[in-house]
Amino acid sequence: MPRTRIEGLLASFPKLMIPGQQHTTIETETIRYVYQPIGEEMYAVLITSRQNNIVQDMDTLHLIARAVADICDVNDQQGVILRGFDILTAFEEIISQGSRDKIDLAKLRTIMEMESHEEKIQDIIDRNKEREAKQELKRKAKMFDEQRRLATKHGLAEPSFGGIGSGSGGSILGGGRMGGSYEPLLSREPETIRSFASASPAASSSPSFASNVRGMKLGRKPKGADVMGAMRNEIDLSQNLTEQLNISESTLGYNPSAVHAAPIAAAVAVPTMALEDMKAVHVQIEEHITAIVNRDGGLEQMEVKGDLSLIVTDEACSVVKVGVVTNDSHNAQIKTHPKIDKKKFLSDSLITLKDASGSFPLSQAIGVLKWRIVSSNEDDIPLTINCWPSPNGSGTVDVNIEYELNDTRLELDNVIVSIPIPHGAQPSVSDVDGAYDVNRTRGTLDWEIPTIDSSNKNGSLDFSISGNDAGAFFPVVVSFVCKRPYYDIAVTSVTTPDGQEVDFSQIVSLVPDQYAVI
Repeated sequence: MPRTRIEGLLASFPKLMIPGQQHTTIETETIRYVYQPIGEEMYAVLITSRQNNIVQDMDTLHLIARAVADICDVNDQQGVILRGFDILTAFEEIISQGSRDKIDLAKLRTIMEMESHEEKIQDIIDRNKEREAKQELKRKAKMFDEQRRLATKHGLAEPSFGGIGSGSGGSILGGGRMGGSYEPLLSREPETIRSFASASPAASSSPSFASNVRGMKLGRKPKGADVMGAMRNEIDLSQNLTEQLNISESTLGYNPSAVHAAPIAAAVAVPTMALEDMKAVHVQIEEHITAIVNRDGGLEQMEVKGDLSLIVTDEACSVVKVGVVTNDSHNAQIKTHPKIDKKKFLSDSLITLKDASGSFPLSQAIGVLKWRIVSSNEDDIPLTINCWPSPNGSGTVDVNIEYELNDTRLELDNVIVSIPIPHGAQPSVSDVDGAYDVNRTRGTLDWEIPTIDSSNKNGSLDFSISGNDAGAFFPVVVSFVCKRPYYDIAVTSVTTPDGQEVDFSQIVSLVPDQYAVI
């Protein structure tokens, strides 16, 4: 239909209206006008042919009128004009090629908002990766510093940054010589890495750093020299750490002690142990959980990855057997390091070397066991979060958030449940188990629960806030720290080959990589 024809029909509409009439239809020989008042001196008009079903036309007209009222204030003509583009977009979604689409107001709102839950989750993942990269660099710097101090404490020449191995006395796990005839590439590290890793005074005078030593110069220091020099030193340090990590990871095949950040702005603090509290044999159990649940309670994704690492700092304990006990109720996929006797682990629950003449390397975190759990069962989620936003029709939304601890073995600390809130809105909290804080920077209401355990496995938060969109309160993101693993595993003993007990320390952590209700 040409534009001039449409303009002519609309120009004829006011002339055909009869003041005081009760019905809202006007018919000519070929055209039917169906209209409805939507504001002061404004009408929503639907122009159809006389052969159309008038009941369907009235239903379409009502949806158009509701859509206009939902987009703007119909009592303000200037506001209607300013939102004209949005109104036309809504009309195109309701009517396509002259026919009514199967759409309601709720679906229309979703389309108009152009929001995607998948996009939100991808944004969370991208932010997590950025935080993880920063946290990983800090963790590696701290790890290398601890290894250097341990080497100094025990009088070692320098800590090795290879894979499992590099211990003395015929260590067979990859870092030293094997049978006196094989020397791996790690023994020929670049000089810059060897000089950085060394803890001895001799190594600190390595030729790689000698070129930076200069004599005294008279005269004024160039402006900005201190700042640029400090930045250059930090960049060089980061590059050295990255190169050392690449060598270590390529030898072992995976990183057994990677630390991830939780999917919120503040990174989750993974429990650590002071260097002086570590025993000659230190055990580290670390798990990371990913759980994505839709707002209806269905489980979209759940995965748990964990690993068990050993750090041996005393040469007298470099050959040990680690006894563990497991209760696998989640059908976990378990893998041992290639140099670990897997048959012995499966039959006797012992982590020991295949070669009795070998030894564990000193002052290195060695991943000896790892596992992976994947589930599609909602009951396997350790902590269930339910969010119930309910628009009350008066311009506000009543929101109820509940949590329930499904796995009562676990004790979750520093739990933070972050609920998105409309920009600039102030929530009115009526009931809360724990505490809450409004984070204006991230635009969230953070529900803080110090501890969730078997004695405090249920809780709720109720608040009201201005708005009318129930979908604005998703995704709900959860962070916590737990000192017990999701996979039920525990180290019971560490012994020497002749059966003597070895005193050991251990630390356990379970942290979420992604834990959200979308």
